[in-house]
Amino acid sequence: MQKKRSIKIISVVLILVLICVSITYVKSGNKEVLATTKEFNSENLQDNEHMHVEIDSSGDKVPVPNGYVGSKVTGENEIDTGYVIYEGEEEVNDDNVEEAQKTRNQYVWIPVPDASAMYGTDANGKKWGKLYTFTTNTGAGIDSVTGAKPFNWSESNGVMRIVNMTSYREPDIVCNYENTAYDINSKLKNLKIKVETTHEFLIQLENEFNDMIKSIEKYSGFYIGRYETGENLKKQIIVRKNQKAKKGITWYESYQKAKTLINKNYNIETGLIWANQWNRTLMWLIESGNKTKEEICVNSKSWGNYKDSTFEFTNENGEINIKDENKSIEIPTGSTEYTKSNNIYDLAGNLAEWSMATASQTGSRLMTSGSCYNPSSFTADRMSNYAPTVSQAATTFRAMLYIK
Repeated sequence: MQKKRSIKIISVVLILVLICVSITYVKSGNKEVLATTKEFNSENLQDNEHMHVEIDSSGDKVPVPNGYVGSKVTGENEIDTGYVIYEGEEEVNDDNVEEAQKTRNQYVWIPVPDASAMYGTDANGKKWGKLYTFTTNTGAGIDSVTGAKPFNWSESNGVMRIVNMTSYREPDIVCNYENTAYDINSKLKNLKIKVETTHEFLIQLENEFNDMIKSIEKYSGFYIGRYETGENLKKQIIVRKNQKAKKGITWYESYQKAKTLINKNYNIETGLIWANQWNRTLMWLIESGNKTKEEICVNSKSWGNYKDSTFEFTNENGEINIKDENKSIEIPTGSTEYTKSNNIYDLAGNLAEWSMATASQTGSRLMTSGSCYNPSSFTADRMSNYAPTVSQAATTFRAMLYIK
């Protein structure tokens, strides 16, 4: 009897120890937030059926999806300055990089040390993306490093709330705008999105968002398209250098075409970038020291293709051109180091880019970065909203990729 009691006591102690080990306290500003230990960290990352581990130039581990290789090119293989992966299995190095950049799709790894900064869960158990505005100010609710400030959401005791359900948020559908309906049953049937009802589309978006978050929590990061998305002669969507960005495209077309970048690779999912991924990318540029808060939210023309910017670029024929100040010129993807930040091109300007977020007035989708045509679009964090059926000449999209 005494022996059985001792065994029970030992079992209880072990359970308590395991619970204590599985919980850590993370400092967030002046508040202490309870957080469960992450599944992933760089020390225990191992190959699995969907990815293999590669080592960057600083000796850190990077999860690279099978069917892709991490770059061995000088300046492209360091997490802190933009770790690049190339589609295919042939090594990319200093000798063959020029050809590889033009013929193989490329993405850049965006590290996410704390996934809870990208999403929250409401009282009903639904996950929402955490969207941000950026500022150079300091104060309550503003991240001291990046200047990121919560936009249209609040959180208390681990429960997130969307402040205004007719403002910017994701994942969600768009309903109507000035009496024009969009994500409704009669229209969805004709959009080739593989759903026929508004409810089905909402569930699909929520599932896609949840899968993306699950991957980020597992691997502590995601991949962003290195370039604005282009299209080859076979009408296939590509993420490569020296291409014209695919422009004049609606949100619905962008949403569907971004999915085709998987190219039968069942180890990954690709899609139109979520707004919380866009925000996280801008935060990382600041955290890494590549950009300042001012360069993100006050004036980005020092590294973006805006009307008032001026820089040299290489056109599609390999000729050096000058983009003059007060002149609007769309440039080919990857055509100038002026617009590169941590190995990602044209995050600021060139063309406005669709995102997954539902925007203001419930009937719009969010566009990011601004374009070279609007002289007021001087900031990379710029947000604008358009009806999802709009196909303006100055709009394109950027893809994201995550590992299953």
